[in-house]
Amino acid sequence: MADDVQEQLIRFPGYSAEETATEEVELRPEDIARHKRISLPFFFIWISLMAFGFIMMFSASFGESFVNTSSYINVIEDEAALQDLPEALRTEVVADATASAARQLRLSIIGSIIAIIIALFVPFRQLLRPRLRTILYLIITLLLFYTAFKGVTSQGAQRWVVIGFIQFQPSELAKIGVVYYLSSYFYERQQLRKNKAGMEVARGKKTESELKKKHRETFYDFTRPLLLMGLWVILVLLQPHMSGAIILTVLTVLMFLMGKIPAESFVRGLLLHAIPLLLVALLLFSLFIPVFYDKSLPEFVSERFAHSQKRLDLFRDRDSVDADGRRQVEQAEIAFGVGGLTGVGLGRSTQKLNWLAEAHNDFIFPIIGEELGLIGTLAVLLIFMLFLIGGFSIAARASNMAARNIAAGFTFLIVFQAFLNMAVATSLIPATGISLPFFSAGGTANIIFALAAALILCVSKTGVQRNPELVRVLDQHKS
Repeated sequence: MADDVQEQLIRFPGYSAEETATEEVELRPEDIARHKRISLPFFFIWISLMAFGFIMMFSASFGESFVNTSSYINVIEDEAALQDLPEALRTEVVADATASAARQLRLSIIGSIIAIIIALFVPFRQLLRPRLRTILYLIITLLLFYTAFKGVTSQGAQRWVVIGFIQFQPSELAKIGVVYYLSSYFYERQQLRKNKAGMEVARGKKTESELKKKHRETFYDFTRPLLLMGLWVILVLLQPHMSGAIILTVLTVLMFLMGKIPAESFVRGLLLHAIPLLLVALLLFSLFIPVFYDKSLPEFVSERFAHSQKRLDLFRDRDSVDADGRRQVEQAEIAFGVGGLTGVGLGRSTQKLNWLAEAHNDFIFPIIGEELGLIGTLAVLLIFMLFLIGGFSIAARASNMAARNIAAGFTFLIVFQAFLNMAVATSLIPATGISLPFFSAGGTANIIFALAAALILCVSKTGVQRNPELVRVLDQHKS
């Protein structure tokens, strides 16, 4: 009787048999329950990041926003009277120092509302539908192809797409896509392997040769997702967007390691599929690059990634580049130095006044150091560490592998990109042109990161937690 009650309680309403399998989630009697609400600690950490980031973005952007929106108008409309005024008094400057911040705020609020609605009302199980995964992959792939041929070019890179009044980088969307797609795909493969193993045992016979079966399983377990993600990495590299390609590659490797791919398929796919495919790709590039670009592969790579080489030279030997090349890192160091322990005060930075380029974007961290000092930069580090702990805690309590990988993958993405940005700003690694999540200017990027936070909150509703009442009931039946 006690065993029947325990079994009934373990298969708590809302859980499937697959979710409560021992390899999916180790439910003990004292842990049986299900979250019906999102994780409030993680929610408040995310909202705090958004609020802190907006305040600093507004502080860092109002100087450039004032310049970009400046226009000169006549002080009076009467042309005759205007001519009687000295030339210096005929016009006045009209500008909006809050324009960039206002746009950021509007898009951030839209993204936050969408994220909260998804987190509260979308069941996580609905996000694992194969059709949804396929549609998302096709959309991102088409956007990346469009960017490669028709994208907007800025600062020597063709990374942006403009849809209506919205301008964004599809590579940012691809970062979300790689975590979501591979988490859902590997979970589906895991369920198929379990069901197939049960069917083969029931039939008691093999339907195909062992070798053919192994190669087919390797293709679907390892090679197929590798090819799909490899296409994204190549398209991002062609923009060129080296830092984006690096992050996509790191996320892909992480998802493969967390995907519970059978060891035999992993090793066979790596040795017999991945390495030969890489060699074939290099051969094809060496053959087709001269045809389409009239230059050899080494010349094409050298020209395409000349900016990356300059950044490496600057990092290795600062004196090897001219003063303009050194200006960014030197002004960032000055900002940190001027800030000291407590900073010069919120809004009082001088480096953002056309001394430090991209002060409201990629190099917003030095402005935080200048205005809020060491205390402010440590506060940013602390809040991202809390975000990391909160996200990984949600992943640890997730009900299945897909939920765990999505929560861990999105948490890692946001914190990893944040630490990369901070490392660049402090000259610990070469410049990569990567933004600080929730802080840097870019409302559409904040929407994308908000969607990632929403999916983490969705996962938090599937976790398990201790239920004292159920423990008491089980203890009574045991006794």
